[in-house]
Amino acid sequence: MLHRIDFEIGIYPNRVQVSDRRSGRFVDFAAEMPFSSPRRLVADPVYFENALAKAMRKAMSGGFILLDAQATIVPGGGATLDAGERQTIRRVLRDIGFRTVRFQGAGDEERIPPIPAGFAKLF
Repeated sequence: MLHRIDFEIGIYPNRVQVSDRRSGRFVDFAAEMPFSSPRRLVADPVYFENALAKAMRKAMSGGFILLDAQATIVPGGGATLDAGERQTIRRVLRDIGFRTVRFQGAGDEERIPPIPAGFAKLF
């Protein structure tokens, strides 16, 4: 059986935490190359995407489908994300294949698009 991806992603300075909301699996991944700077949580999008992709691979188990993949972003350590950082994170997740990206505590909720009827029976 295929499962939709629904991750909660915590972003800390040079560290990413990924929780699979379906299985409860949790991964804490220290970035191999620093993506944060003293003023920005996500200063280097390439290194951030690399760390995020590696953390997500470790969190995944079983059969997954990227159709309607969802992520909720939680900035950690008391940090806040400015509009540019949110856009960078959203672009990185969209490049990976996530369709819905939400930011905890931000008012920019995206509507969850409906799943095509042909795919709905797979879940």
